[in-house]
Amino acid sequence: MRRRLYTPPYSWLSEMNEDVRFYVEKSAPGSGCVGRISGRALLGAAICLGSMLAEAGESSSEAMLDEEIVVVGMFEDPDRVSGSAHRVEQEVLEAFGHDDVSRILNFVPGVYVREEDGFGLRPNIGLRGGSADRSQKVALMEDGVLFAPAPYSAPAAYFFPLTARMEAVEVFKGPSSIEYGPQTIGGAINFVSAPVPTGDLLDISLGGGSDGYRSAHLRGGTQVGGFGVLAEYLHIGSDGFKSLDGGGDTGFEKNELMLKAAGEVGPGALEIRLGYADEVSDETYLGLTESDARSSPLRRYGASALDRMDWEWFGGRLTWNQSLGDVDLMAVGYLHTFERAWRKFNNFAGAAIGDVLANPDGPFNRLLVDVLEGEDTDGLGGSFDDIRIGTNDRSFLSGGTQLALAWDYSGDLIDHDVRAGLRYHYDEIERLHDEFGYEQLAGALQLNDQGRIITADNTGETHAVSAWIRDQMTFGRWTLVPGLRIEAISNEFDNALAGQSVGNDYEVFLPGIGASVEVFDGFNLLGGVHKGFSPAVPSLSGDLEPEESVNYEFGGRWLNSLGRLEVIGYYSDYSNLTAVCTFSAGCGQDSLDTQTNAGEVITQGIEAGWDQSIRLSSSLTLPIHVSYTYTDAEFEEGFSSTNPQFGDVLPGDELPYIPPHRANASLGLLGSFWDLRLSVTYVDHMRDQAGSGSFTASEGSDSMTIVDLAAQMEVGAHWTIALRVDNVLDEIDIVSRRPFGARPSKPQTFRVEARYQLARNDGR
Repeated sequence: MRRRLYTPPYSWLSEMNEDVRFYVEKSAPGSGCVGRISGRALLGAAICLGSMLAEAGESSSEAMLDEEIVVVGMFEDPDRVSGSAHRVEQEVLEAFGHDDVSRILNFVPGVYVREEDGFGLRPNIGLRGGSADRSQKVALMEDGVLFAPAPYSAPAAYFFPLTARMEAVEVFKGPSSIEYGPQTIGGAINFVSAPVPTGDLLDISLGGGSDGYRSAHLRGGTQVGGFGVLAEYLHIGSDGFKSLDGGGDTGFEKNELMLKAAGEVGPGALEIRLGYADEVSDETYLGLTESDARSSPLRRYGASALDRMDWEWFGGRLTWNQSLGDVDLMAVGYLHTFERAWRKFNNFAGAAIGDVLANPDGPFNRLLVDVLEGEDTDGLGGSFDDIRIGTNDRSFLSGGTQLALAWDYSGDLIDHDVRAGLRYHYDEIERLHDEFGYEQLAGALQLNDQGRIITADNTGETHAVSAWIRDQMTFGRWTLVPGLRIEAISNEFDNALAGQSVGNDYEVFLPGIGASVEVFDGFNLLGGVHKGFSPAVPSLSGDLEPEESVNYEFGGRWLNSLGRLEVIGYYSDYSNLTAVCTFSAGCGQDSLDTQTNAGEVITQGIEAGWDQSIRLSSSLTLPIHVSYTYTDAEFEEGFSSTNPQFGDVLPGDELPYIPPHRANASLGLLGSFWDLRLSVTYVDHMRDQAGSGSFTASEGSDSMTIVDLAAQMEVGAHWTIALRVDNVLDEIDIVSRRPFGARPSKPQTFRVEARYQLARNDGR
């Protein structure tokens, strides 16, 4: 007999994933129960089911044989959450099978993404009005540990783990984000990896699809000498969907290997984790002119034929868990290295590529566009049309130790749930950037005699000590959660080309408080305020101020028989918004990695979501999910910046690459042995540069409607066959004009996957 656990595309969760509200429904329409219990949802569902059966006078065994039992919802207890937090569940990750985290985050309100390569290789994620460029303003974690290559010294997230290895994706915003850091203005994203199995496990998936897509995922585990062991290997690749002038590769290959071992050692539990990942992608920053983007959006100019990213990541960690009476303790030590070299088109020797693509019909610019397309340059004379191709070679090191404790105790009037943590973190980045001169001869790029130019040779490093504490106090219908985070940061920047070294030391205190009250059963009001922060990066800039803001949120949640409805309004008052100049933003060599202090900024908006599961029959369920985000983000003071996303800014100008409106609707039809899912996402048009009033299509991204479809069917006891189609309508839009020219969305793609699962948890 079949028993299905259904969870919505995202569920709303408490900060520590403890108290769970669930709804268990019998096959008879209208029968069921609602309850809450500390612990895992399935345990709560089993106890609730037991009470149902007892009331009916049936034994558990008899009832289990007679009817199907379905857990159709799982939500955390509204009484115990005072901030905004969401979780994309394993069922949804597996059903849609997205390799691109951008598409996964479509389910979560308050999140937006600037697409770039169509595959999500280097995501640009923003939360609540924060900059999306390279996800710099988001605290990115895997199982609670920072994974960006250098989250303090160079927070641009050029490395991202493969989402196929994850069992959930969690998003924290508002006061609930202050315990993660260092970026606490927008929030934090935590990727939850697969746990070490308690028995034997074998899970193999093989897939193929359009544009030469291929995938392999192997996961196996067992128990060895009292320790659980998990080994996992993933490979994804594609030949690419763009067509390079003159022919050539535009795809990628990614691999990931993870080894885990966990077991009891003395009074506690130890986990050892080792990982490796690599990528080779024939990706470029060079886009298209407006006319080419509209007529041939999947074209790539021949000047980008040599562009290639090549990186390797190694990581390891030790985790110790121990219970000390009423206190639970977790200690983690971690170390990551990341080496990357990105050879790519940088510019022309005598003109700015951004200006050329923005105004391609000028007499001088027309000659350079011809060069991009493969016209010979030897007849033009001079060196102004030389193509500058450089390799951005960077090495990263990141490591540290962190300690967290949890202490629950009950007083006469107030129950306390105290969480505290302490972390020492060190990271560094070494940059060695160069450029060579190339010419187009006979339609091919050839090295000329201009020689090598070193454009950057520097090192940045940061030592950071952070501590946080919060106390979740519950009394009656009220929950109050005061908290405090402290960051003490010391960084240094050494520039070998300039022969200069600059240090910067500072401390910040980041208080916050959240509150919620259960007005009546199932309906809660919540609110909160906290000080947000993003650290200043090491640089020669003389004015290295951190980004700071005061953030407010207020809203409500309502859980009843009609589903779960959530509406939260947020308001962020920046005293100083900062931005680091990157190639992905279109910055040139002279301003690369410098920081802009943009001063006062106001971002405000609304997040809303509704989830419901409708039982159509004893074997059919219709899950529904709708989310919507409205964002308004404006500068409050004027300034001039070399960052091309800003330029000359006036008070009232809107921030670039923040969509005013964003929405997602997801529908499913779940049978006993098959699933059918549909996801529709709308993203409003976004500015390419700060400004006000209306703007033309050539000055920003297009508005987009993206339709994705996924279906899977179980075949026998161990096999599942899945079909996935992304961009069903095959609408190709301009998603970005950064850094150089218009860039398209991914066209319609499909893939088929076969999965074999064999698991046994027999208590050995």
